[in-house]
Amino acid sequence: METIRINVSLPKEVFVDLSKETKSRKRSQFITEAIKRLVKEKRDQRLAAEYQEAAAEIRAINKELEGAINDGLD
Repeated sequence: METIRINVSLPKEVFVDLSKETKSRKRSQFITEAIKRLVKEKRDQRLAAEYQEAAAEIRAINKELEGAINDGLD
């Protein structure tokens, strides 16, 4: 995997917590995994919201069509 180097500023308390959880030579890997997990979580949340919105639209359309489908079937 190709990598790029960036400069990131962290609040001191975040850095202290990071240092407690991982060795200095493993920070990049730890941060990469954390970012991947957060990005996936946000993507999943966005997709879930989009699916819920689409489902609501489909239910509304089905409700509108219910009357038309039942017309004349008595």
